[in-house]
Amino acid sequence: MRLITTVVASVFALILLQACTGPEGPPGRDGLDGVDGAPAVSIPFIFDLDVDERSGAVASSVFDFPEITPNITDNGAVIVYFFDQGTWTALPFTIGLEAPDEPVVDFTVTLGYAFDDGLLEVFLEASTDDDVVWDEIDAIFGGGVDMRAVIIQGVAASQATVNFGDYEAVVEYFDLQQ
Repeated sequence: MRLITTVVASVFALILLQACTGPEGPPGRDGLDGVDGAPAVSIPFIFDLDVDERSGAVASSVFDFPEITPNITDNGAVIVYFFDQGTWTALPFTIGLEAPDEPVVDFTVTLGYAFDDGLLEVFLEASTDDDVVWDEIDAIFGGGVDMRAVIIQGVAASQATVNFGDYEAVVEYFDLQQ
């Protein structure tokens, strides 16, 4: 009798499992478009002031970034960092520079960025368009600035519990290749 009960229970369980199919649910969340499905990626590039176009007090360069898809633009995040004096610093970043002969801030320089589908623009904006000041800026930033663009898929960006101002913490959190 016990064997019959076990067989009947097994057949009944199989029938129930077969009946547990239903309509297909909504599609799952997309990964990072164009970057092998990773939730985030870090891409190195060089901002070289020597080849940038300057308009008044602003110099900028536009970079092709096919990894910045419409999905990233609409739902994700792009964070840019630059390397200086042994550390990575998040943009935007403003510094005050002074003349060697006077210990006061003579002008400020802001390094910033903007992005859109397929592109990233990095700009350097000074508080003046004086050519003497731009010669000093070129001495500091000319020759290329090592940068990283961290591109983060929407869900990963919105749910991340990391200090985005700390590049090393972002690398560790998202397990990024460098």
